[in-house]
Amino acid sequence: MQLRKNAASRQRKPQSGFSWHLIIRYALIIVGIILLFPLYRFVRQQLLKNEEQKDDIEKTKKYNENQNPQIAQSKADKIVNDKGVQQAAKNLAHHLGTKYSDVPFSWTKPSTWSIFNPKGWTENDAEAAKILIYQRNNYRFLKRLYFEVYTNSRDLSSDVLSLLDDAELKKVQKYLKL
Repeated sequence: MQLRKNAASRQRKPQSGFSWHLIIRYALIIVGIILLFPLYRFVRQQLLKNEEQKDDIEKTKKYNENQNPQIAQSKADKIVNDKGVQQAAKNLAHHLGTKYSDVPFSWTKPSTWSIFNPKGWTENDAEAAKILIYQRNNYRFLKRLYFEVYTNSRDLSSDVLSLLDDAELKKVQKYLKL
C-alpha cells in the first residue's frame, strides 16, 4: 500500500488557471516579438524616408543649379548646340506651365507656393502644340533639354499627354509618337 501511495504522489496534478512557467520559459522570445518587430518597422520606414529625402535634395540642388543662366546654358550646349531647339524646349516649359510649378516647396516661403504664381495657372496649349509639331525632328533633344535643364526632372511625353487639350493633343499625335 505504501508503494502505491508514493507512486500516486509522484504523478503531477493538472494545474488549473494561468501557467507562469511558459511565460518565464519563453520570456526572451516574447520580449523580442514585442520590442523588435516595431523597431524593425521603424528602421525600415526611416530608411525609405532617407531615400526619398535624398532624391528631393538632389532635385532641389539640380533646380537651384539650373536657375543660374550660365550653368543652364552650358548644360543645354552639352546636349545640343542649336539655339532654336534650346529656345523651343524653354518655351515648352513656359507654355505648359511646368517651369513655374517646379519650384521646391517650402512652408516658410510663400513665394514657393504655386498658388501665388499666376504664370503656372494657365497653359498656352496652342503654342506648345505648334512648337512640338515644328520641332518634331528634334523631339529627343527637346525631351532631354526639358528633363535636364528647363524643368525639375519632368518627362516631356507624360506632361504633353496630361497637360495638352484633346484637340491639340490629336494634332501633335499625328506628327509625333508619344
